[in-house]
Amino acid sequence: MVEGKNVYRILYLAVAYTLMIALALIYLMPFIRSIVASFMTWAQASRFPPEWIPNPFTLDNYAKLFNLSLFPRWVLNTALVSGLVVAFNIVTCSMAGYAFALLKFPKRDLLFSALLTLLMVPPFVTIIPNFILIVRLGLIDNLVGLAFLSSASVSGIYLMRQYYLSLGKELFEAARIDGADPLKSFFYIALPLSKPALGALAIYQFLGSWNAFLGPLVFLRSVENFTLPVGLNFAFSRNMWTEYTPIIAGSLIASLPTIVLYVLLNKYMIRGIVVSAKKG
Repeated sequence: MVEGKNVYRILYLAVAYTLMIALALIYLMPFIRSIVASFMTWAQASRFPPEWIPNPFTLDNYAKLFNLSLFPRWVLNTALVSGLVVAFNIVTCSMAGYAFALLKFPKRDLLFSALLTLLMVPPFVTIIPNFILIVRLGLIDNLVGLAFLSSASVSGIYLMRQYYLSLGKELFEAARIDGADPLKSFFYIALPLSKPALGALAIYQFLGSWNAFLGPLVFLRSVENFTLPVGLNFAFSRNMWTEYTPIIAGSLIASLPTIVLYVLLNKYMIRGIVVSAKKG
């Protein structure tokens, strides 16, 4: 009986690991293909069936990138917008999450339910209202204005609310008995204890902003203000034809900060997912 269980367990683990490895390879395949294509000419990269060995091996795609005078500027613009989006969301989402989790005010649960319905609204629907808002505020073609559009996140508010609920109300009730008002409880208790959730929030917002294309494409006009995704598309798209291999090379370079960030802080992302599932 024991030997039978061991055989069953070995078979189960073998099948499970095989499936996980196969799934990982499927997800990694586009990234591996991008790395290979970045060292190919466009003629070879566009062949079908696809070739996996660069012939000839070329660095021309990377040379074209570094010959772009605005390439460093686009990287800095992307970093600035992403940094501002992270800062804005840490402030707004932590405060809103704290209010929805621990403060009592009229129609609180109804307002939170209404807020969650915004998760079902496609982002494309809000492009025109946001454009009108930015024009009236005089922030069109402005990096701060672009970051302002993403200054709050429904998913971020939900994440922070769930985290504050997981801390337990007893801690904050004890602080209230000791004379702490809600503002002091937020700054001296909630914020110091919410570093894991804030870390997860920062990573999610940074990744989303760093890779954003539609927003910068619509709200930025001057080439000097472009973010990296829009700048790469502008630099290598001419007369209804796009040279994709330099864009692929640029996308790989642009992915390096996000890969490093994930490797260093992935535990916060996982913890954020776990926290969101704890309480409803």
